[in-house]
Amino acid sequence: MGEGLRHEIHQRDTVEELVMKISVMSNIKDVKRKMSKVERSVIPKATSQSLNKTLTRAYTFVIRETAKATGMKQKDLRQLVSKKKATARYQEAMIIIRGKAPNLIRFNARENAVGVSATSWGKRKTYDGAFIGNNGRTVFARKSKQRLPIKSLYGASPPREVVRQKIDEATAVFGIKQFQKEFARAVNLQLSRIKN
Repeated sequence: MGEGLRHEIHQRDTVEELVMKISVMSNIKDVKRKMSKVERSVIPKATSQSLNKTLTRAYTFVIRETAKATGMKQKDLRQLVSKKKATARYQEAMIIIRGKAPNLIRFNARENAVGVSATSWGKRKTYDGAFIGNNGRTVFARKSKQRLPIKSLYGASPPREVVRQKIDEATAVFGIKQFQKEFARAVNLQLSRIKN
């Protein structure tokens, strides 16, 4: 049923935000010619349902893969990654990844004998001379041998890592396959409701 549909994932990437859109470019004239009037009426609702189910699975995929790539906890990533559902009118679903590179404290940081160790970029690394301050909310390092000035230490930026490690491309492939399955199911479900 869905062979005449083209699927695309678009993205807009800035330093602090990555938007992945899952949309369906409907080559629908060819598909509609093969359908009855009743079957044509279910396409908008079936499309939005399919996009939203695909969005849910793609969101989980992005969180899981980005957590591996950055070393952040999935619960912390969920604060930076949001989703926007499709509707029958607006047939586009989005995953939005926001945020600059977070402080190392977000990467399972802990003090040790020589400094602070953290799992940024998916690997535990020790930052010599670093320390945790600000009531346990920030990892700092001194800029010189003197006590002040100090600077914050940052880890991997989720939007950048999604692009750099090609998680966006893997999500596109995953999303297209998922949409094809969901679209066939949604059309059949909508048609069964009409017939009953």
